[in-house]
Amino acid sequence: MILTRSLIILSYLSPAVGSPGVGRKDVIIESFGSPPSHEWISINDPVMGGQSSGTFTIESSTDSNIGVFQGTVKDVPSLGAPGFIAARTPRTGSWFPDLSSCDGLKLRVKTPKPYDGYRLSFGTNSPAGAMRYARGYKAHFDVPEPLSEFHDIELGFSKFSDNWDPRTGDIIISCSEDEQFCPDDATRKNLQQIEIMAEGVNGDIKLEIDSISATNCDDDVVESDPNPEETAKTNGSSSGRGRGQFGGRNYSGEFGREENSVGGYGGYTYPTILPNGDIRIESFNSPKHRWFPLNDPVMGGSSTSSVAVKNNVGVFDGEVVDVARLDAPGFIKMETRGGNFPDVSMCKALKINLRSMTEYTGIRVTLGRHHADGAQPYVRGYKVHLKNVPTYDFGEVVVPFSDFSDNWDPRTGDIIVSCKTDKKHCVDHDTLVDFATFSFMGEGVDGEVHLEVKSIDATDCKHSAVEYQNADIFKGEGLSPMILTSAFVAFIVVGVLAFYAGKKYERQLGYTGPPSVVGGGISLPPSMDNAGSSLDGVIT
Repeated sequence: MILTRSLIILSYLSPAVGSPGVGRKDVIIESFGSPPSHEWISINDPVMGGQSSGTFTIESSTDSNIGVFQGTVKDVPSLGAPGFIAARTPRTGSWFPDLSSCDGLKLRVKTPKPYDGYRLSFGTNSPAGAMRYARGYKAHFDVPEPLSEFHDIELGFSKFSDNWDPRTGDIIISCSEDEQFCPDDATRKNLQQIEIMAEGVNGDIKLEIDSISATNCDDDVVESDPNPEETAKTNGSSSGRGRGQFGGRNYSGEFGREENSVGGYGGYTYPTILPNGDIRIESFNSPKHRWFPLNDPVMGGSSTSSVAVKNNVGVFDGEVVDVARLDAPGFIKMETRGGNFPDVSMCKALKINLRSMTEYTGIRVTLGRHHADGAQPYVRGYKVHLKNVPTYDFGEVVVPFSDFSDNWDPRTGDIIVSCKTDKKHCVDHDTLVDFATFSFMGEGVDGEVHLEVKSIDATDCKHSAVEYQNADIFKGEGLSPMILTSAFVAFIVVGVLAFYAGKKYERQLGYTGPPSVVGGGISLPPSMDNAGSSLDGVIT
């Protein structure tokens, strides 16, 4: 057993020997050409009012293009701990070469100033027992001096581990210490995504990236997508991914979307879990998704709309009018595509805080890019009619996912066959894991639309078997007076009495282990030992 384990670890630590008679080469994964090989999006810490900010751009020069990742990592105020910024490829819609024969990854980078919190990660797996949102294999790297010059930084696969602290990004158990945390064959065959992070250390950062490659690979490794159209069809177009801030199938500029769009570019890297257990999808007091208007393009349609963010609400304003040649109402839409949507597969409904400033009755919500069997090519997503939109005063509308259907009339937006009538038209698991696309529509009814949206959440969620406990702990406000008093009494009582008193108090609370969800958008670190632990965890 020991010998077997040693040989497995040695295979990661030793240079790859490859197949007999096969040469070796480096394989370019990304060189930021025109266009880049992958889409890239920038993401900042979404939890507890995190104030870190970062951007990712591609800058062109006469010699080559470079990716520029820059920003500032700051403490999350309520935690007094650093947040994070990141630049990454989408989780789907990207093609990666088979790197199972390679030694590791290589970054060619430079930076004008030192920073101690750079990380590189890849993959989407999660080890047994890890937090739901801690995914991928991660490694720390430093940029050597002289800082003004490009350096090749090689990270063997043995440097990566999927057992890392979600509060800091630091590896807890390395690949060399335990091979179960080494990058597995499936992930090396398809990285699925790459992410560069500034994490766990406060400071200003600027990283210029010339290229990302794999080192010492078999000479017969295929370096370009042999079937890009199929990749776009199965991963990009159908899922709605692959439409990030930069690169590849970027929707920017198409139909004037970018010119008229508002909001952020990243979406939520990991879900913000609210005190009541709801999962935040979007809040317009600090929008993370990019929203744009889209109007009826068919048969000379003349409906008009605009999208804006004003006074911390998303404003969808416009008018639906008849398409002249059809003598039937057209549509207007407020939509976001790509970016990052949280996994809401453990939830049962949407909760939208909104109001309508008109009596318009044709508001609909569409999510996902699922294409139903037999539907017209451009009929995609699951749709629901919002029939009880609050007028003039803000209110919450809760819409069960079971009210959505993918069988709807493209002329009116009305559902033809409901989910409750036929379960094959219910929202599928893949869509709940990643909406990819979300929109509000004015459809099937002529009239003026003025919709104001404060927030979009998923509700009625089951995060884990552990029940919520003391509310003060969930708010991140430390221990309640009762616990503090008990702790003081226990301190002055002899050891044996304190031990049994503590055990009795634990049983009264029904305490079974650390909760995985807390209030204010914080996911508790898995190392919390008891109800008296401090909230020092940040999901990254």
